[in-house]
Amino acid sequence: MNKRLLLVLLLPFSVSVHAQSCEGGLYLNPQVIRGEGASQTESALRELIDFVRPTGLSVAPVLNIRETQDVLTAIKKPVPPCWVYGNPVVGLASAYRPVAINVDPIQSAVLILADIGTVKDGKPVDLKSLPPEQQAKVLAKLKTTSCFGMKSGVTTSLVKAEKFCGTVVEVMPQQGLGQSYLPTKAAFHWQADRWVGLITRLQSAQSASMKNHHGTDERIHMAQLVVVPTTNASWGYGLYVHPNAPADVVKKAAVQFTSLKTTNALLLKALDLGAKYEFATPSDATVQAMKKSLATEP
Repeated sequence: MNKRLLLVLLLPFSVSVHAQSCEGGLYLNPQVIRGEGASQTESALRELIDFVRPTGLSVAPVLNIRETQDVLTAIKKPVPPCWVYGNPVVGLASAYRPVAINVDPIQSAVLILADIGTVKDGKPVDLKSLPPEQQAKVLAKLKTTSCFGMKSGVTTSLVKAEKFCGTVVEVMPQQGLGQSYLPTKAAFHWQADRWVGLITRLQSAQSASMKNHHGTDERIHMAQLVVVPTTNASWGYGLYVHPNAPADVVKKAAVQFTSLKTTNALLLKALDLGAKYEFATPSDATVQAMKKSLATEP
């Protein structure tokens, strides 16, 4: 067979391989993390696909994921996903380029279920409101305490990076058992002589109560609650794109997100956005700082 004929035969195959360098996307579905049912999960998935499709990014297939390992497995496949939409923990793990991220900050905190106090279902107190000597004691004991957080969650990663807790127990989200299950899990683990930490957003920690929770020890309702915030914050959900994605498609995707202004409740929920949000393309320095805050880089 001469070289010209061989080239002609191989050319279609070569083009096909290049065209299939990636396909579809991965989605850290917020409804999966919240432990919602199949209908809510699928609704969010459809909303995301409809929003991404006009950018030209491949949307077949788009797979729901729950944790970082799902990303690490997918990107090693012969045909990896073209993009990832999720928090920076899974996004940065992919090593894909962050094209548009929600810069509205997420502040993490540990809610400590501490010693028995004198007030039933008392409100949480901020660590900084305590006398310096007591603050030091709380932080020292927290170093020997087990803290519960969502696996591959931003709040969990921020706490792990700052080494607040003796042990961080990461809970895998599943249908019916999401973020809202953590207080119940923590309450059942708590004992009068054993503190427990609950990793969540700062606002949630500050407004927490044991009023509607029960544990193996009913004195959980007398437990003092202390909020210990992390020093660093995180950005929110965002779009991370495969390095080989065409420049024009990447640019269109960035514009699609950064120009977003909507009150569509279903889309906001699918993109994990609150009433306040703003998408932007992060600088290299911002990305490196985020990696450091999440301890994803030495």
